[in-house]
Amino acid sequence: MNNNPTTTPATTPATTSDLASARARNESSWRASAIALYAGDIEAFLAYWSPEPRYAVAYPVDGFPSVVEGRDQFRALFGGFGAAAERIEVTDVRLHQTDDPDVVIVEEHMVADLHSGDRYENDLIIRVTFRDGLIHDMFEYYGQAAHQRLANMFMAAAEVSA
Repeated sequence: MNNNPTTTPATTPATTSDLASARARNESSWRASAIALYAGDIEAFLAYWSPEPRYAVAYPVDGFPSVVEGRDQFRALFGGFGAAAERIEVTDVRLHQTDDPDVVIVEEHMVADLHSGDRYENDLIIRVTFRDGLIHDMFEYYGQAAHQRLANMFMAAAEVSA
């Protein structure tokens, strides 16, 4: 019996190859989803998500839900953000594949110029879980003060239009 832990299946070259394939698949889905979202095409965005998507944040802010589940809630939150933005630019995107082929960590810097003339700028770190090649769950860390300012801008705009 071989008790050498360095020969376990988790460390074989095939696993490395499998992770490279998973990373390529995950990155492709992530980027295509993001492109659709930033273009304001919420239905194309949702095509890269599982039937029951989930989004949660580490640092809740007043005015935005801390957990969003299901396509209708996704349309409301992400569609609302897309509609409010004149331009969304995301830079410094780094995708880190974990040893789990269905989990990646994404780092990115986002700048959104809003139709109101305001600007949202934040750094994000997101744990993204995939299911059957589709994004299923996001758990997001962001600069809480910047995100609260965004929520305040949305709440102020809602009061003006009411």
